[in-house]
Amino acid sequence: MAAAPLSRAVKPEPAALGLVALALAVYWALYALSARLGDFAATRYHFYFEWERNIPLVPAAALVYLSITFMLIPLLQALPTARQLWPVAVTLIFQGLVASLCFWLVPLEDGFPSHPPVTGWDGRIWELSNQLALRHNYFPSLHVTLATSAALVLSRRRGRVDWPMVLWAAAIALSTLFVHQHHVADVLGGLVLALAGVHLVYDRLAK
Repeated sequence: MAAAPLSRAVKPEPAALGLVALALAVYWALYALSARLGDFAATRYHFYFEWERNIPLVPAAALVYLSITFMLIPLLQALPTARQLWPVAVTLIFQGLVASLCFWLVPLEDGFPSHPPVTGWDGRIWELSNQLALRHNYFPSLHVTLATSAALVLSRRRGRVDWPMVLWAAAIALSTLFVHQHHVADVLGGLVLALAGVHLVYDRLAK
């Protein structure tokens, strides 16, 4: 797909904001529904390497983990119209559907060991990240999927690798491990889902 020239970032139009809000609402609804279904699953699985239990908890990494919302800002600035943004919205919904099916069919339990309560400012931020995460929705990591998809779309839009976005997405992927929200398999699954969604959906619709 030939990359379109990227003009100076402009304020996104209201229709574009509404489209993103709708896509995220569907995304979150699917996420919440699959977590609820996981609560009733007769069997829950573990999907991790034993050495991952030694990954240290780094509460301050929750700052990076929660920064994923801000990745929407450069995305909306680069694609400020609903016509430009709708392929992204459809891609997100597709990825949400695939991930929710995985969550429903293979509800997981995390394998990280329990730890004492975390205090201080970083502990409060880490607790917030815990409250936003839902049980059983581990593989694939939607944090990794969304972050990687944003980096891929902006790289395609610019016609070159958008290294700041790529590094940001990589930092978010690592943060999911250090806040004990995901295991390595979840991260890899999120990466594969991002690549598949952008290639199969976004690239076709954005032509």
